[in-house]
Amino acid sequence: MNITFERIARRSFYSVTLNGKRSYIPFRLFYAIFPRMNRKVSRGTVEANERQLEALGTVAEIMDKDRHQIRYTVEVGYDIYGRPCATNYIVNALHLGQTIAIVPAAFRRITGAHERATDGCMDVTGEQLDELGFIRKEVANNAANNAILSA
Repeated sequence: MNITFERIARRSFYSVTLNGKRSYIPFRLFYAIFPRMNRKVSRGTVEANERQLEALGTVAEIMDKDRHQIRYTVEVGYDIYGRPCATNYIVNALHLGQTIAIVPAAFRRITGAHERATDGCMDVTGEQLDELGFIRKEVANNAANNAILSA
């Protein structure tokens, strides 16, 4: 079976479509599954046997368990003299449709982003999403149910 793949810039993942669902495979695991693949090729198709398909499916299942994608951009504010005076990260949780502003030190501590990172995308866990300040429905529902039970 032919698998279509594309190497993406977001943290060195390969994007593959398995059973009609887009999955992200870390490039090292992708090379472990397809060791003879030319590493200079960034997109195309590769012939996969049954064992390779099973390995891709297992990795995709593990990666999709608690993975959320965020997009971030640095916003710099200036005073009346044109000097930079405030900096925030504007962070968008793509699947939630929410956007927040957070100070750089907190953003870097929570996500592990490099201090020179000014814009991009990354994957975070649900726990990191909560710590950043996003409101997830399942967490809000659990909190509401706990409040009802404790009352």
